[in-house]
Amino acid sequence: MKYTNMKRFCTGLVLVALIACICVPAGAAAQQYFVNDGRQTISGALGDCYVTGRSGMTQLGTDAPYVMTASGLTQLGEAQPTVQRQPQSLSVTGTVPVAHDTVRVGLYYYYSDARDTSLTSANLQNYAGRGYAFGYYDDSRNFCQLGTTGETKLTMAIDKNVDLSGGHVGCYHIRLSGSYADFDSASAAAAAYTDGFPAYYNGTYYVLLGSYDTSADADAAASTRGVNGSAYSASNRCIVVTRTSDARILFEFDCGTDRSLAVRPLNSGGKAETWFKGYRYYGDFEYLRYNGGKLTVVNVLPLEDYIKGVIPYEMNGSWPLEALKAQAMCARTYVAANFDAYSRYGFDVTCDTYSQAYRGTVSATETSNRAVDETANKFITYNGSLVTALYFSSDGGGTEDSENVFYNAYPYLRGTADPYEQAAASINSYSQWTRTWSKADIAGRLARSGRSIPDVERIEVQYSDFGNAVGMTFVSASGKTVSVTQSSCYTFACYSSGLGLPSIHFTMQDNGSSVTFTGGGWGHNVGMSQFGAYAMADAYGYRYDQILSFYYEGVGLAEGIFSE
Repeated sequence: MKYTNMKRFCTGLVLVALIACICVPAGAAAQQYFVNDGRQTISGALGDCYVTGRSGMTQLGTDAPYVMTASGLTQLGEAQPTVQRQPQSLSVTGTVPVAHDTVRVGLYYYYSDARDTSLTSANLQNYAGRGYAFGYYDDSRNFCQLGTTGETKLTMAIDKNVDLSGGHVGCYHIRLSGSYADFDSASAAAAAYTDGFPAYYNGTYYVLLGSYDTSADADAAASTRGVNGSAYSASNRCIVVTRTSDARILFEFDCGTDRSLAVRPLNSGGKAETWFKGYRYYGDFEYLRYNGGKLTVVNVLPLEDYIKGVIPYEMNGSWPLEALKAQAMCARTYVAANFDAYSRYGFDVTCDTYSQAYRGTVSATETSNRAVDETANKFITYNGSLVTALYFSSDGGGTEDSENVFYNAYPYLRGTADPYEQAAASINSYSQWTRTWSKADIAGRLARSGRSIPDVERIEVQYSDFGNAVGMTFVSASGKTVSVTQSSCYTFACYSSGLGLPSIHFTMQDNGSSVTFTGGGWGHNVGMSQFGAYAMADAYGYRYDQILSFYYEGVGLAEGIFSE
């Protein structure tokens, strides 16, 4: 909604600033500006006027009409958010079913050819404690132990001919005849050989020797050594466990597609922590080879420990406690509502922005851990069910209805004008931003997105009630039009393949051969603004439940009841 007349804008509007004309140049054209429904007027150039707000005196500096509203200094003619919820107090009532109390997080994984971070090998170091247990997880997410090792530094690798930091490992071995009842008896038999190791293949224990690049090499070695065995190489699902220092094989695991190798760090007291790829983690690790490819590495850990590894990477761990508690509620509810979302690939959620950021314990603070502890086992619900608790960095002044950004309409993901976020502007580098594109470049980006248009003469933007762009129409000089609406508008406006704008909360200025987009916020604008949560807690003193009630319409809070 736009306004072009100041008297019309001010009718019925309570201004929170006093506008005072303090200098009218001699000979200035007489022009009246109406303030507070016309009961007071000022004359002269508006650029010579000042407003007094919470931050002090500010010169308007232009003849374009301005007003000071509850959400800040606003130039007339900009799209103004008009629909605003009020924060409500929420209490925890009732229970909600939750599928699991452990989380499987894909740290390095295969999802598609476009998203593949899987590894040839992966090192693991026990940070607190000594040694590891080998095993697997059953269908109820219970760890089933097979055996142990006292080594503290392991390297897991695909069972191919590979070069590791400690040396070369071949995928062929000499498998001795016979099988064994358990890990200990297989280990004892393997200890009779300098290069012997136990293996667990499809529920049976074996002893193998050495590593060779070809079957012929393994058979020749068996003959030379005079052992009762033959060349063997497991399936393309096999994982080999080696000692990092010298690549000596300690264990092999191959249960096809039925089970994945699990490695549990051992510690005599307290929680074990493990170094992996420069980060420190609680919990266990699973290794699998999707479709027989490289290693998918999965961290398996208790739900609350997982949330402690999310919070400091999604929100600064030094932020106000109530903001961190709101973030903890969102992160916990998000994963609970998305258990098994990636089950086909061996995990529940990813460690990155495709789900939510997670990097273990290194950056956790006393305050961020406290936020998790004080909200433990509490979830956000709507009509008794878990919500999809979407969140983002900042909205620039208004969140948005979910169907205008994504595909589905959720009753709790309704947009609202956000008067609070501005109080965090000083720490938010995306509070205000400007991007300029040539019209020729815009036409080219439209064409690359499959929307052919010969040129762009002008752009028409459709705004929601919350000040967000939910539709854009591009018009050529010949009158041909191309339109993007709702999710397509968000994708084209914000993805790097389109305009690459930080958010859909923007206004537009036509410069002739180019267009300037001026806006605020960063992210998709659906759900909770993280900088808004900061501002609500820091500047306005709201509790986490009030923050959640503002950003998620009609929600409640409940205790989780776990199925497993």
